Amino acid sequence: MLRAGIQLFTIVQLLTFAGALTLFPEHWLLSFLMVVLAGLLLNFSLHITVHHFVHFRSRYSSINFIVEIIYSLTLALPYTFYKIQHYNHHRYDNRLGDFTSTWIKANDQIVPKHLLRYVFFWWIPTQKGILKRAEEDGDLQKGDKIKMGIQLLLILAVYPILFIVNPIFPVFYALMFYMGWSLVALTNFGQHLPITYGKDFSYSYLNKLYNRIFFNNGLHYEHHKNPQLNYNKLKDAGTCELKMPHLPAGIFGNEAVKST
Repeated sequence: MLRAGIQLFTIVQLLTFAGALTLFPEHWLLSFLMVVLAGLLLNFSLHITVHHFVHFRSRYSSINFIVEIIYSLTLALPYTFYKIQHYNHHRYDNRLGDFTSTWIKANDQIVPKHLLRYVFFWWIPTQKGILKRAEEDGDLQKGDKIKMGIQLLLILAVYPILFIVNPIFPVFYALMFYMGWSLVALTNFGQHLPITYGKDFSYSYLNKLYNRIFFNNGLHYEHHKNPQLNYNKLKDAGTCELKMPHLPAGIFGNEAVKST
């Protein structure tokens, strides 16, 4: 039941994007706003739906292969790349070595990454040899490179197909991709505010209504402590608490942390 319910975010994202294409050009402004909304939904689709699949895959490899392709097209980024990145994220818990860490080493000091750089230039890697590191750590599994290649080719094929229908549609797809992943980065920044290196590696938003609607997605500290637990098994630990959800918390930084 849980696995089926969390698909809602991906389904609504795809329907919103399809609606934007259908309404263009008669309602071009509404179409544009719907593409932006699809980008926002991509953020929740990634952090809730796809994230759940990374931790709790199907027992059938054929189903996994199909789902991975669907998620790749939804995210406009190979699912397998996100998977190995997420394994790495749990392995290093936002410390140096984490590909998505909110910290960086500069002039022999560990300092917070700049928010705007982190959010809008997420596509520029701050670490070299990501695949090599993943392979050394055991996060890159047999066949993953082939899967990534297939997923990337299918994503690239979307652009000419959309172009044939309407030359502006590939721009819509790219906009959803960029907006969505920028919001993903902003959310991740809120989940892992760089306040004290090595301490309080993740933060939670404990509002019960929010977590009911978003399948306990606010319980990020709890998830990092027990990544083997399904969403509905996570229990509020009452620590590392934020005043607001992770997305706006990334903007407000230290001010978003609730004092205890």
